[in-house]
Amino acid sequence: MSQPRSDVRVWRWRIAIAMAVSGLLLAAPFPVGADLEADFNRCRADILRIGDNPGNAWETYCLGLSYQFALNRKRDSARAIEWLTRAARQDFAPAQTVLGYMIENGIGAAHDPAAAVEWYRRAAKAGDPDGLFNLGRAYENGIGLSRDLAQARSFYERAAALGQRDAQQSLAALGRPAPAPSAEQTEFARGSALYKARDYAAALRVFQALAERGYAPAQLQTGSQYARGEGVTRNATVAAKWYRKSADQDYAIAQNNLSGAYEYGEGVSEDWAEAFRWAQRSAGQGNAQGLFLVGRAYQFGIGVPQSRGEAIKWFDRAAAKGHDQADYWVNTLRGRGNFIGFRDEDEQTFVIGGKLRTDTQLVWAEPRGVRFRSSAERWQYLRDLRGTTDRNEAWAIWSRTSERYAACKRGETGDAYCAEPGPEP
Repeated sequence: MSQPRSDVRVWRWRIAIAMAVSGLLLAAPFPVGADLEADFNRCRADILRIGDNPGNAWETYCLGLSYQFALNRKRDSARAIEWLTRAARQDFAPAQTVLGYMIENGIGAAHDPAAAVEWYRRAAKAGDPDGLFNLGRAYENGIGLSRDLAQARSFYERAAALGQRDAQQSLAALGRPAPAPSAEQTEFARGSALYKARDYAAALRVFQALAERGYAPAQLQTGSQYARGEGVTRNATVAAKWYRKSADQDYAIAQNNLSGAYEYGEGVSEDWAEAFRWAQRSAGQGNAQGLFLVGRAYQFGIGVPQSRGEAIKWFDRAAAKGHDQADYWVNTLRGRGNFIGFRDEDEQTFVIGGKLRTDTQLVWAEPRGVRFRSSAERWQYLRDLRGTTDRNEAWAIWSRTSERYAACKRGETGDAYCAEPGPEP
């Protein structure tokens, strides 16, 4: 599965895509199905570039695969579990499926079928064909939960409708033929195969034709390819248009992307009230990233009154769904005296600027109850914050120099020359 590259704009709000790519694992140690093999081959090409510093969920997943399959490093299943867990907590469904399989079979981690089932369940909820299949397999065989053939058939049917061949065979073994996938699902699978083969232009033709017919996952994917310029000239305006069409159909990932577009004015006029509204709609569906974005809005006052308490509440809900960043922030914001942070790298660079900031009041800086309606309003707040910090630090330096000068004049320092502190800032 391809994920967004780490250029600055994309990194800021993490454009997501609709495609669910298989990571099938059936029986120990690791039978490589066609989709996992595609992921493996792409990872093998990417791993030198990635190194040990993954920039997004795909790269984190790839790093996990590299440790499990000894790609440019010594095989280490425990390290593989570590990186796969990080990717899985970012709601990356293929990583959730692989992680679940490893935990189910005690590969690199303690054997824990119940925990494995929870990862399968999360991958299945995202519509991942292999997550659906493995959850069905768990129900059929009583792995980590009570045996339930009706549930097994249900999940097998959903996986088979997405073209998962092992689910089709499992249904046949249970005495029920696999349901035929819909025409849209079949076309989307064809586009996905082209996309995985990196024939982005051909994939886009398939996705855009589906998008024109109103298929929400294809609308999201079309928008994502326009946003990244894959197979087409990059066009943020067209990307936002397709996100909106998909979001209007309550497709949560598209709602997250549209929220980011409104926050940063990418392809649409900047509108922080709209940014929050779309994040809230996604959160209302229980989407982990949507919950995180609502928490982030309260953290920084993006279209809502800034509130550390509200931010913690929403981050807590996202963290309960395994969102890694939310887990970090809920613990950070609960700590007394912990700074609320910055909205992005540009803000941090503007205020901190690579300096060792010594003004202790900066730690307590927080625009409590302030609703920023635009980036212009927030940047004015940041300019004031930096100015106050600069003045406080300049005064602290002058005060120390002044005290030393006075002590020097009293003959207490032993200095041969007393440096004057200059005018008070």
